[in-house]
Amino acid sequence: VTFADDAGLAVGDDVVAIGNALALEGGPTVTLGIVSALDRDIDTQDGGLEGLVQTDAAINPGNSGGPLVDADGRIVGMNTAVAGQAQNIGFAVAADTVVAAVEDIRDGGGDGGSTSATASRPFLGVTLSDGGDGATVSDVGTGTPAEDAGLQPGDVITRLGDEEVGSSDDLVAALEDRQAGDEVELTYTRDGDEATTDVTLAER
Repeated sequence: VTFADDAGLAVGDDVVAIGNALALEGGPTVTLGIVSALDRDIDTQDGGLEGLVQTDAAINPGNSGGPLVDADGRIVGMNTAVAGQAQNIGFAVAADTVVAAVEDIRDGGGDGGSTSATASRPFLGVTLSDGGDGATVSDVGTGTPAEDAGLQPGDVITRLGDEEVGSSDDLVAALEDRQAGDEVELTYTRDGDEATTDVTLAER
């Protein structure tokens, strides 16, 4: 098995997602797509994930942990998440991150150390995308701080505490400055109107 170098991956490249979707009998499920975007950061119910490969190859329950493979048969990522309220938006941990985490575990790091996609940090429980002036919420996890705070898909987060948020990257960076249990004021726009809400950050 060969892992591809992230530097050689480009938007538009053909990829195949392999996994045991829905635990169906008869062998692995294979779905075809392309690389839709690179270096995506998302916030999930289980924590934050950074530097992801976005793909439109179908990723379903059971695919998580399976490989995302390029046209040359090289692993370019590990299937890990899907936007729940959108179609054809899946995410894979980039190959370089997977390799670094495995090497860290082999060296005694245990949980992958500080590798970006495995680092523990406070989270909101939303899936994010960029669009407009802020971090757009594309999905809100059930039972998460974001849901408790009343956030909805389509909201655009523009500030966390005293830190301005102009993109999903800004929000991820602002979260990294916080700790689980912190209560912080979050500013967002909904249908053009600005609003604020207090959110208590949870632990991954």
